[in-house]
Amino acid sequence: MFVLCLIVFIGLTGVGIVIPLFPFFAEKVGASPVEVTMLMAVFAAGQFVMAPFWGWLSDRVGRKPIFIITLAGSALSYLFLGLADNLSELLLSRVFGGLMAGNIPVAFAAASDMSDSGSRAKVMGKIGAAFSLGFIFGPAISGIVAGPDPDAANFLLVALVAGSMSVIALIVTIFSFRETHIPKAQPISVSAFSMQQCLETFRSVMHYFSYPVLGALIFMNFVFVSGSSMMDSTFSLYAYKEHGFGPDRIGFLFTYLGIIMAMVQGGAIGPLTKRYGDAYVLRAGMMIYMIGLCLLVISDGIYSVVFALTWISIGNSLFVPSSSSLVSQYASADDQGKVIGVFQAAGNLGRVFTPSFSGYIFAVYGTSAPFVGAVLIVVPAVVLLQVAIHQASVE
Repeated sequence: MFVLCLIVFIGLTGVGIVIPLFPFFAEKVGASPVEVTMLMAVFAAGQFVMAPFWGWLSDRVGRKPIFIITLAGSALSYLFLGLADNLSELLLSRVFGGLMAGNIPVAFAAASDMSDSGSRAKVMGKIGAAFSLGFIFGPAISGIVAGPDPDAANFLLVALVAGSMSVIALIVTIFSFRETHIPKAQPISVSAFSMQQCLETFRSVMHYFSYPVLGALIFMNFVFVSGSSMMDSTFSLYAYKEHGFGPDRIGFLFTYLGIIMAMVQGGAIGPLTKRYGDAYVLRAGMMIYMIGLCLLVISDGIYSVVFALTWISIGNSLFVPSSSSLVSQYASADDQGKVIGVFQAAGNLGRVFTPSFSGYIFAVYGTSAPFVGAVLIVVPAVVLLQVAIHQASVE
């Protein structure tokens, strides 16, 4: 478990280095706010396309080979990102990076392999804490490397540092990670990587929506992440244009978010779910998240922004592991990777859906408008959770 958490932590440190500064990467090559969020949507589109496939493939060949492939691909994508000097090259780097971002659902599947129904939420919380630690160190590193002035920042150096994190995670995977899932079927042939196989995989996973509880939970994840992505895709632009925060301060704000997430997911989530259950904690997380968004809308300085981000981080920290744990309880042992891949893909689709127009809302209706839209979108996610709980009680 320690090695898995270490791999996730190192890999997500690289992601955390890039995320706070990506709008500045994009603006450097001439992207508008609308194009910035569209580029974020393109990355998520790649994740959406490949997440179910990586999960399905890990069920058949094991988790370790998929970690190796995706971490190597992520390292290359960061190199392409740093070398991009126009919008087209930046677009290609983000598409490739999204396609290679398959280690997230596979990490959750590996964690599920190591746990039973009683300990799953706690184990998922440890993986979530590793994610959070990556988002503690990553943004802090990016803030230090980039400095306060986006015009003077060395974005190639930032990208190379991020890529080195993927390389380190790759080395740890090759030499230290022990396979957690021994597939029953024979390893698939190279021909199974064809587009036809991918299409058949996507068709086969659609049947999960015929299960009332799983279908409601998967759709709930899509709705919630759609709302949260409106905030995620515009926050750096909001902080810079509304409050004058530079890359260094934005990086440290993301580090603060990571600290809160690590505290909640590393220590609080296990006792909370044990006492109240996954569904209750999940519902509380969504409500707390919405309160944080409302506070962010009315914030007028660094202290009020930090206060709002505290609520947002706590809510998100409760949502991620409890939702993953809840959905895994309704998946068979042989389909854990596939179901979690579909669940993650639904979230990735949400990251495609709202960023495709959140930049427009930001530019036309004001810097805080995407946060209002996020609240309105998250409300139906709470309703969908209630539907899932009701269906589970009926079954």
